[in-house]
Order: sequence, then C-alpha cells, then structure tokens
Amino acid sequence: MGRRISAVRALQICLAGRFEATQLYNLAADWDDDETPERETLPEPIPGHGYLIDATARALSPSAALALTAWSEELQGAGACVVITVNQRDWRGDSRFEVPAVRPDAIQVARNHLAERLGSPVQADWLQPGLNRPVSRSLLRGPAAPDPTAGFFSDLITRTVSPTDAIAIAERLHRVKPERLTKAVDQLNDKQNEADAQQQAAREIRAIREEVLLWTDFLESTLAETGTRGQDRVMLLSAAYLEGAPLELCIKAAAEFDPRDEPASRRFREGRSPRRRMRDVGVDVTSDDKAAFESRPGLALSAIRTDWHHWAHERQATREWIERITASGGAAEHWAKQVGERLLELSRTEVDPPFFDVLDHWTTASPLVDPQRIRIVAQLLTRAAQTDELGRDTHKKLLDWVTRPKKNPYQREAVARVCSGSYGQRWPHTALVRLRHILGHDDAATEIAEDALVAHAASGGRGLTHVVETVESWLVKYPGHPAGPRAFLALADPSRPNSVLTSLITIAQASPNIRDFLISGWYTTLEQPEVRERAHHVLVSWAQAVHEDRLSRDFTFGVLTDVRNAHEPVDAMSRFLYGSPDHEDPALIAARFALANLRACTHTQCPRPDCPLTQSPITDDGESSEAVLGEPEH
Repeated sequence: MGRRISAVRALQICLAGRFEATQLYNLAADWDDDETPERETLPEPIPGHGYLIDATARALSPSAALALTAWSEELQGAGACVVITVNQRDWRGDSRFEVPAVRPDAIQVARNHLAERLGSPVQADWLQPGLNRPVSRSLLRGPAAPDPTAGFFSDLITRTVSPTDAIAIAERLHRVKPERLTKAVDQLNDKQNEADAQQQAAREIRAIREEVLLWTDFLESTLAETGTRGQDRVMLLSAAYLEGAPLELCIKAAAEFDPRDEPASRRFREGRSPRRRMRDVGVDVTSDDKAAFESRPGLALSAIRTDWHHWAHERQATREWIERITASGGAAEHWAKQVGERLLELSRTEVDPPFFDVLDHWTTASPLVDPQRIRIVAQLLTRAAQTDELGRDTHKKLLDWVTRPKKNPYQREAVARVCSGSYGQRWPHTALVRLRHILGHDDAATEIAEDALVAHAASGGRGLTHVVETVESWLVKYPGHPAGPRAFLALADPSRPNSVLTSLITIAQASPNIRDFLISGWYTTLEQPEVRERAHHVLVSWAQAVHEDRLSRDFTFGVLTDVRNAHEPVDAMSRFLYGSPDHEDPALIAARFALANLRACTHTQCPRPDCPLTQSPITDDGESSEAVLGEPEH
C-alpha cells in the first residue's frame, strides 16, 4: 500500500520460487551522512535472504550508493537480494538500478484497508467513488442505491492524500459504528420527518465527518471565521496541550500566554467565565473538573495543528509560552512529557517546527535541570529518531549536543540515555560514534555511556565483537584521547554488574587478536593521565577476581605480565606492582607474587616498534631477561 509494503513485495518477487524458505530482514541505515557503510558491517550473502534498507530519512552519498551497489552484486551472486527505498532524486548511484515508484490511489488504499485488514466492508463502501452525496442536498434525488450509506463519504479522501494519511482516515472511519450513520441517513432520507429531526441528522453526519477529518471545519469556523477573540483561542490551545489536566491549571497556563497588553487575570476572567470559554471552543469539562475532548475525539491535536498553521505570526510567541509554562516552577511543569509528545506530532508535518527548539530550551534554561526532565527529553528524542520526518534531524541533533565546544552536561546526559536504549539497538554504529564523544569527558553522562557500551557488548550476536573492534579503532585513531581508554576500562572492569570481561577472557584464550586487544588496550590506557585512578581500580579488581576464582589465574596474570614487560610501568601499574598502603589485601599480594614469577609471552603484537617483547632483551650481565624473571610456579 506504500513504499515499505512495495519494497517487501519486491523482495518476495525476487526470491519467489527459488528457495523452500526465504527470510526477510530490516537493515537500519546505520551510518552518518558523510560516512560510507563498511563491508564488515553488512551481512554476508546467504541464499534466500532478502534485505530492506529504508534510507528515506538519510542522505545517500555517491560513495555510500557505490558501496551498497557492490554489496548487492555479492547478494545477487549468492541468490539473495536487497531493496533500498529513497526519496525522489536522492539515489546518487547507478541509474540502472533505480525503479521509480508510483504512489497508489489513496481512496483505494483506504477501502482495501477497511475491507481486508479491518474486516469492515460496509465502511469501505462508504468511500465508494461515484456516489457522492453531500449533506447539503437531498438524498432522495437521483436513483436510489441499494444501501443508502454506500458512497456517502466518497469525497472524504481527495486524490492528493498520501497513502499513510489515507490509512489514518480509514482507521478513524472504522471507529464510527455503521448503525450510527445508517440512523442519521435514514432520518435525513425520510420525508415524514420534521425539519428539526432532519437538521439534527445533518448535524450528526457533520459530526462524523469532523471526527474522521480531525475537526477541520469546526476549527476553521471556531478559530477564524467567527473572529474568535484571543482569550478563547488560547483557552483551546491550553486545553489541547494539557488535555487531562485540572481545568484551573489550564486556565492558569492560558493566562500566561502574553501578559504584555494588560494583566492576565483581568484579560482571562472578564466577561464569560473561563469554563464557559472552554466549552464554547469545544473543550469538555469532566465531573472531576478536568479538561477533556471526549465528545470530540482527536480535536486536541487538530487544534494544535490548525493554530500553528492559521496563526503563523504567533508561532514564536506560542513557542515561548510553551517554554514558559513547562519551565521549572511553571504552571505546567509536570506536564512536560505530554506537551513534548504533542510538539513532536506537530513538528512531523508543519513548517518551522518547534520540537527541537523547545528541547534545547529545556536543557539549557536553568543552571540545574531536573533529572526527570532529562529522561523525558531522551524519550522524546528516541521517538523522534524513529519517525520518517524527523529521523535525520534527530541524528544530527544528538551529534551536535555532544560535539559543541561549550559542553552542556544535561544535553550530554540526554544523548547518553538515548544511545543506551532502543536507539542504540537500532543504530549501534551511529550510537557508538556519539558515545565516543561523551566518553571524552568525565561527568554524569560518562557513566551512562559506559553502561550503554557494555550493554551493547553483552547483547549477544556480534555485539561483543563489534564493540571490541570499535574501541580498538578508537585507541588507534585517537591516541591521547580519553574516550578509548575509558571505553576499554568499562569493558575490562570485572566489578561491573553487567561485566563482559569473563567473555573477553574466554574468547581471548582461543583468539590471539582479542588477547592482543587486552594488552594494547592496557598499554594505551596506562599512558592516559586522565584515567589513572580508574585504571588502578580495575587492576585491583582483576587481582580480586583471580583471587575469587572468577578469572583464569594463568591467563589473566599472563596478560598483565605482557603489559608489564612491554613497557615501563606508569602510575597505575606501578602502584599495582609495588604497593600502596591502602591496597594490601591477599588478592593483591598474590597478584604481585605471580607477576614477579611469570615469564613474558612473546607472541603479542604491540603497536610500538620498539616494544621489548618483539626483541630479546639482554641484562647487564649478558643473560636473557627471561632467566632473570624465572619460570612460573603454576
């Protein structure tokens, strides 16, 4: 019915009849705009596997298109395939592979959805073209249809409506009970009825249309045609953003909209009562005195959209009002999450969207931001990243917040929380890039970033390998930067609740590459002054884990022996080897004794060309250093 279903259908056609069982997978476009997807991150070709990449929210560079094309050729050779969906004119690769897609008819999409997916053929017939029956003319004119409701809403969906919006309209139409429309049409169709009954039926039909179309005509009439005063407009807007809040809170928030002309209490309490104003613009007042839209479902969000579109010159004032009432101590401080969700929905379709501006304000307006507000911001950004309309801007916003020269600890923490959740699971590479910037500094966000890194490593599959390869690249590409050492210590810390060190040690015993990662990681980390205290803590934790039989004694101390013998110990290793008054427990004493008697392993691949482990050091008396160290006791 739309681009996604069309892409899935293309995959099925490509693989149909060639294999007994096929498997289809979604692949996230997990790269930044200026990056090229690396071959190592793409799945290996497997016969019968089909892959779908939705790149409509990302920019595809020529190099990225070339890399994906090369991978698709590998897939084709193995009996697999990939379909990439992009926006018009976004494909910058070989034009031979470009297939223009024609958008399906919105009316037919909605009818199919009602009849086949929702099992409502009667409601699907309401949209049948060619039988348009406007309410303004009698239903008795012209030949009678077998079902008087067939084609009744044929003009509800125009040809310019997108398939996605057509589905949304069909979903709302599905909630209308058939007997409700049938009763209204019968009343309107019966000449025996009095004029009042027919007018009531016409009003009921208009109400159904408004519910399905999100109250467009009602709002145009309420906000524009009748010259509604500013107080009424702001009352509706306040109730729309704060639906479900106590009515007094909505009134108080409305009074703070624009107090420049006259005192707010006078402007909003003169003439009609505030509750009367609320009811006059379509707001219900519940029995417990809260603002609701039970009689007009969907009116709240529609009012927000209509207001933003109609009062374009008031957009800045509206955004400032939202920031004012949701600030710490503001009237709607505790309704920030709902307000943010409605701003998110508004920003998906409207020009000059306020969503990101308000989030910027929430994370910078106060010298002390409420921790709960940071969690709300993280949740909203996670949702925004998963939308087609805001996904690309969200990726950029997250990167911008962690790379600004003037660091904002609250924004950094919000990004860390985003990357530690479903965002990091869907876009692991993109999340790790942002986590690297966070790990460059030591604040509240750093610990969250470390937890996210370790959680991804412990997630199973290629998670551990992916994180190890990524951290190893940080250590090589960014020497002197603390992000790599902090990430390494997070992976190497056995005292963490979600520690992956046991898995690393187990793999390293059979994989020289992982063993070399541990040795080179320790070497680089020990040379980083910013993490010396943390490095010493992790070294002590290693000794404690060996003492408690949680780590292999021979292998663990073998790694530390190579680290010690590769280069001169500095600070943390020196304290670990030669003593500290605060750390004289049995585990540490046993570790020093073992390291004093273990021979160095010479197979390691140290990054330094002058590493003594790649040579045969000779002592002053001409003997090999191995003879000085002696044989291990175990």
